[in-house]
Amino acid sequence: MTQVSKITTSILIPAHNEAAVIGRTLAHLGRGLCRDTVEVIVIPNGCRDRTADAAREAMPEAIVLETQVPGKANAMRLGLAQARGAAIVFLDADLDVDAAAIGRLVAPLLRGEALASHGGMDVDLAGCSAAVRGFYAIWQRGPYLRGGKFGGLFAVSRAGLERITPLPDVTADDEYVSRAFRPSEKAYVRDVRFVARAPRTLAALFAVRKRVRRGTRELGRMGHGASGGGGRGHLVGALARPMLWAPLLVFLSLTVSVRVALMFGATGGAPKWERDDSSRVPVARRGDL
Repeated sequence: MTQVSKITTSILIPAHNEAAVIGRTLAHLGRGLCRDTVEVIVIPNGCRDRTADAAREAMPEAIVLETQVPGKANAMRLGLAQARGAAIVFLDADLDVDAAAIGRLVAPLLRGEALASHGGMDVDLAGCSAAVRGFYAIWQRGPYLRGGKFGGLFAVSRAGLERITPLPDVTADDEYVSRAFRPSEKAYVRDVRFVARAPRTLAALFAVRKRVRRGTRELGRMGHGASGGGGRGHLVGALARPMLWAPLLVFLSLTVSVRVALMFGATGGAPKWERDDSSRVPVARRGDL
């Protein structure tokens, strides 16, 4: 008699050189995790560090799929090939979220109420420079986060996977998935929050914003329209508050600099993945978390 899998949720964690933080991510995720119904699949890709070993040490029951081919989209495809759950959660390797939040995130999918779901993001600015704090003082006032954050952590149902697979090799993979669904097909689960650590230096923030901007332009060239959330009302509002003038100057200067850099940057060769290593600091042992 064939045994039917009881796995309802598969959590995919692509990881490239994340030995410093993967233990923290898995420690948070492991709190209250039901091993009978949830599987965790870590996909170390193109790593030159101990990411795979650190993942196995932090969560021995996790499935660790190693590949020497770098690339988040390829890692996601490998994870999908192994996933058994009715709901598939995609989680960045440097984010903090617990099992209870994962359960709330996938609930609308398991009930058939949506094809995809996402929560909200809290930005950790600890250790960041004054300029970085200024940028986020304006960025967080904008419309982008009002409907939650589809990126870093989101989930897709089996029916929803048909909309996005096979996953292409794109820079903005999260945004690609988000744009595949109409707003009515996505559930914003307000009581699901995850913590993202901001780049600590202005140079690191510049690199990340450059990647984000390039990824958005790439999707546009592929024919995937904007997902909404535009508007510059928050910038006008900041002008009315003198205490925000300095942060606004940082925000506008960085935004313009990124666009100029992309305008005059090299166009040939494979796209570069600008990554923030400034916020990826070694973590305490599991018992200290």
